[in-house]
Amino acid sequence: LAQAALQSHARQCALAGALEGASCTLRSAMLLRTMRCVRVARPLGSRGIFSMTAPEASGAGGAVVTKYRITKPFNEKTTWDDFMIALPERDHLAKTSKEVPVFLRYLKLVCDKEGRTNDWKEFMARCKSGLQVENDAFITVDELLTVMWKNGFSEQSRNAVQFTFGSDYKFHYPELAVLFDLSEEDTYKFCLRTRMEQSHIGELDYGTVVRKGFLRDHWIVFGTGVFLLGHFPFFNYVFFLKIFGTGVWTYSVWSLANRYLGNVIRRNEYMALQKTAHDVKAGEDAIIESMQRFANDARALTCLKEFKKETQEKLTTYRSALVLEQQRELSDRVGRQLQSIAQFENTVAASLQALLVQEAASKYRDAIKSDKKAQDTAFDFAVSSLAGKAPSVDPLTSHFAEALKSLEKVDIASAKPDPNGSIVERVAAAYQKKEADFKASFMVSATEAAEVKQLAAKAKGNFASLDEASLGRLEELYSTINNRMGFYATHEKELTKVAETGDAAGDSYVKYVNEQLALTQAKIKEKRLTAFTSAFA
Repeated sequence: LAQAALQSHARQCALAGALEGASCTLRSAMLLRTMRCVRVARPLGSRGIFSMTAPEASGAGGAVVTKYRITKPFNEKTTWDDFMIALPERDHLAKTSKEVPVFLRYLKLVCDKEGRTNDWKEFMARCKSGLQVENDAFITVDELLTVMWKNGFSEQSRNAVQFTFGSDYKFHYPELAVLFDLSEEDTYKFCLRTRMEQSHIGELDYGTVVRKGFLRDHWIVFGTGVFLLGHFPFFNYVFFLKIFGTGVWTYSVWSLANRYLGNVIRRNEYMALQKTAHDVKAGEDAIIESMQRFANDARALTCLKEFKKETQEKLTTYRSALVLEQQRELSDRVGRQLQSIAQFENTVAASLQALLVQEAASKYRDAIKSDKKAQDTAFDFAVSSLAGKAPSVDPLTSHFAEALKSLEKVDIASAKPDPNGSIVERVAAAYQKKEADFKASFMVSATEAAEVKQLAAKAKGNFASLDEASLGRLEELYSTINNRMGFYATHEKELTKVAETGDAAGDSYVKYVNEQLALTQAKIKEKRLTAFTSAFA
């Protein structure tokens, strides 16, 4: 800590000595500089309206030619002058607001290391709305490194400054004061002296340094001229009022118009440059956006080369999937039809059993009513059963057994049907009726087959030549017979048309696709009807 304190005290003494040493030669240097520059000096603040395009013209005001013929950025609120000759006061310097985020981070590390936390907090509060500084009261990074080397700072400290700040960074006197714990007055004088040594032409506040009342000066010249020249011959009222007065008035108006027109022209020129730059950037953005559309051209070409192979593979897979889907649909429909047939047969068998029991019971009741012997046999069996001496032969069981035996010896399908006849005739009538219903539901009739043959012969292989009624009847027979058989085949109505998009180029392609789809539908229809009619050939 003692060594750090001694180093800090030594730095302060060195800076104070440098200021005192510089003050001795300041006046002589100023005089020499004045003698060198007086022959090219022009009135302060002389501005030109038109100037060449230069980097200094990048500001909103364009460029101004200083009295030293050096081009600087124009600002109607400021002017330029050599600090060595003008010797400006602090109030004469142009001020600006400076953002110092990098310097604040660096100052935080220095203050934490040196234990000056309050200094950092005060400077941070001062910089919240921007650090207010004089534009030209600064030193560069190289100048600061040179001063640090002369005052014995370590290489580590110099490297920290060099690697933290860019070579174009400017250290203004408030930053130097808080960084090295010095007074702002001393750092301000040091910065200003450094700028003078570098023959710096700095920016001054135009409203502070400009001479006031130029119109007053013009008319004082006019009045003085009239008073002095009024007694000379040939200087009459015509000269004073029409020539000399008009000239002074014209010069005054020109002075005002020059300032106003200069600002208007520079502002319009700057706005035109900004608009041109905006249009250029917009064009560049549009070009980049257009180029980005072709960023994947190489990848698209690679994909296009593989498209044929991928398409063939996908078409093969699609065909297999389509065949499997049709096979599944056919199996499902055949399975449902077989289930319907089995259910119908079960229903017929159950109805025949019920009919056999009903008919046998009905015939037994009729026999009891009309046959005396049957009545006595049934009565004796009932009395014996009540007495506990039931005979071995049951008349009712014997009646049903005889009915079943009579059915075993007869072919019901070929037997004579009679709803009011014997049991065999009644069962044969019911069975043959169910058989007719089964054929009508699950078989193709001879009439339908003959009608299909007739329509096929009429078409002669070209079904498009059939009239609308015949084609409609053929389609009806196709649907009826296939549904009755449980058969499934691809129908052209399953291929739907593609809707138009509204775009001319896209709609032309959609139209072509729909035309090809119509041709495919016609081929499917021709193949379908040909296969259907050939089954009845």
